[in-house]
Amino acid sequence: MTSLKMLVRLACVLFLCAAPLLAQAPPATLVAAARDTGTLESQSIRVFLDCQGRSRGCDRDFFITDIPFVNFMRDRFDSDVQILVTSLTNGGGGLEQTIAFIGHRKFEGMIDTLVLNTLPNDPDDRIRRELSRTFKLGLTRFVARSPLARQIQISFATPTGRDRQLTAALLKDRWNLWTYTSNVNAFVRAEELQRSTNGSLSFSANRATADWKINVSVGGNLNSQRFTIPATQAVITNEQRTYNANTLIVRSLSTHWSAGLKAGAGYSDFLNQDVALRLQPAIEYNVFPWTEQTRRQLTFLYSVGPNHYNYQRTTVYGRDTETRVSQQATASYIARQQWGSSNVSLDWLNYMHDFRRHALTLSGNVDLRIGRGFSLNIGGSAARINDQIYLPRAGNTEKEVLLQRQALRTGFRITSNIGVRYT
Repeated sequence: MTSLKMLVRLACVLFLCAAPLLAQAPPATLVAAARDTGTLESQSIRVFLDCQGRSRGCDRDFFITDIPFVNFMRDRFDSDVQILVTSLTNGGGGLEQTIAFIGHRKFEGMIDTLVLNTLPNDPDDRIRRELSRTFKLGLTRFVARSPLARQIQISFATPTGRDRQLTAALLKDRWNLWTYTSNVNAFVRAEELQRSTNGSLSFSANRATADWKINVSVGGNLNSQRFTIPATQAVITNEQRTYNANTLIVRSLSTHWSAGLKAGAGYSDFLNQDVALRLQPAIEYNVFPWTEQTRRQLTFLYSVGPNHYNYQRTTVYGRDTETRVSQQATASYIARQQWGSSNVSLDWLNYMHDFRRHALTLSGNVDLRIGRGFSLNIGGSAARINDQIYLPRAGNTEKEVLLQRQALRTGFRITSNIGVRYT
């Protein structure tokens, strides 16, 4: 019994002596895991993701977990590879996303481009997974030149019979490449002395192929306001309605030329128009070929055609109704590059019966990546206006001016904006 007690005491002493050592020395598996994690981070290439325009599925948090063999950076100046994603509408009404892999630093001069086509009704989760798969394919060339190359394995999933059936089913479009969009919105705000309501409705149908682009849209907006003056209990009301229907048909003639037709009908309290009809053939020239449209465009557009107006009130030129031919010329430049994006346009419009009735508008916007996660956005427009043939001769009352019920006479219009974003 005494020997047993001595053995127990000896075991307790040994445990107490070894406990501090066990507490100070982490398990070997944890040390190895930490070492492996540090090695992975130091050997991984650095990637900067840059999604521009209407690109869908760019979920950075998802890509960080789904592509663990690269490090995603917040600044392109810290990256080895910049992934630039741009997009345009494809023949099925969805998006053709062009993905450029641009090498920096040790990969300077290495550039690859892949294309991902999606359908208009594809869910965001499907698109982001397809983007992730495409990113992995494009990054393989760069990772193959890094220390992690020996840890990369490439696998191929052989299509099954069911996969082939699904692919064939997807190719059969029961809508014949037409896509439809509808929106209904309502807003109500009420207080003791004021109330405002707004409702809008829109519907559009689009069809795009390699040779044709067709867009049909209809919409309407109703804005109503009611104010009570506390001192006199007088009630002031304001109601503005806008309805419109538009059609655009474009035929591609070559890699640079296209021709089309614009038609529309509308109603607007703000513009003093009970009826506004227009029909304008148009032609457009793009300096850059179609293959570069996701990255840059320099276009020149010209259209000419008749416009018919029925006015709510007699205009400053004594007209209750009139038909006028107008022409419009527009030059625009759009760029989506690794430094950011920009667009600028110059637009001229005039009525053919009197060239003094014209409008000249210059507008532009620049989104510039400064570095270290900062982006600078600058935009604005300036317009010389002398085409307001719809203004009422009776002018506007003080009430109409304050409520912005109708457009006011002006010789110019200027807008500007500036902002800084950090991500």
